[in-house]
Amino acid sequence: MAVLFAGRGDTQPRETIVIPDELRTQAGHAYEVGDRIAAGGNGVVHRCTDLADGVEYAVKFLLDLRVDRRARFERERELLADLKHEHLIVYKDAGAVDGEFRKRGSNTSTTKSVPFIIMVLATEALTDLVRRADVPSEVFQAQFRGLAQGLGELHTKAIHRDIKPDNILVVGDRWVLSDYGLCDVLGLPPEERVTPDWQIVGPRFWMSPEANNRSIGRDDRIDAASDVFQLASVFWFVVNRSHPTGILSRDDWSGPEALFDPIYRALHHRTAIRPADGRAFADEIEAAIVG
Repeated sequence: MAVLFAGRGDTQPRETIVIPDELRTQAGHAYEVGDRIAAGGNGVVHRCTDLADGVEYAVKFLLDLRVDRRARFERERELLADLKHEHLIVYKDAGAVDGEFRKRGSNTSTTKSVPFIIMVLATEALTDLVRRADVPSEVFQAQFRGLAQGLGELHTKAIHRDIKPDNILVVGDRWVLSDYGLCDVLGLPPEERVTPDWQIVGPRFWMSPEANNRSIGRDDRIDAASDVFQLASVFWFVVNRSHPTGILSRDDWSGPEALFDPIYRALHHRTAIRPADGRAFADEIEAAIVG
């Protein structure tokens, strides 16, 4: 049996979910659940192994089973399955498994269906890569081009809204954008796209100005240009190993001179000055690098 829980792994969880070691997916494949990799507020990620060929993947379980969270998880699954780009996380399979929910200190349990998504397995998050050592210019320039192009592809179907170093993963020789749990999927009925006014949307410390303004009561619109700001913040972090807080200047920049202007514009407080979406940002990055 495997034990799932939310939150940090070094503290005793308030609730655990016990599931079988073996998962069966919608496509009829079987996977064995392995070690815990990471967890967030709504779910947890484990390693898993395809029992047919021994290949390892990552499996994301939804642990917050409220109706709206289930609907969001299903939209994430559909989006993952629909998107195809080498700098976007690769979808493999999905399904659901019965889990036995046990609260800490209680002798009773309840059984609920726990949905899961299986994806390609990453080596590490970009956060860990940057913390460990400087990234060579020839490496990050190639990855910036790819990530901006990947964001452009995502913007044909959704606004990400949660771009941060932890959500960019290293898969082989590529950096890929992942975690579509907060995506605003285009084409849905308006009532399904609206985020409640009380709900803060965006990655803590990496929010666009609009997302921060929403958190203090303004009704600012979070759009594709907001994603551009967040991705540019990550680029700044990779190059300078610092957060782009405050008033920035060229003196704060340690990367290639040509890259400063497009990233600096993408970090502007006014959305009208930033590239409008990922494709526009990718064009500016491409022009800066290739010339």
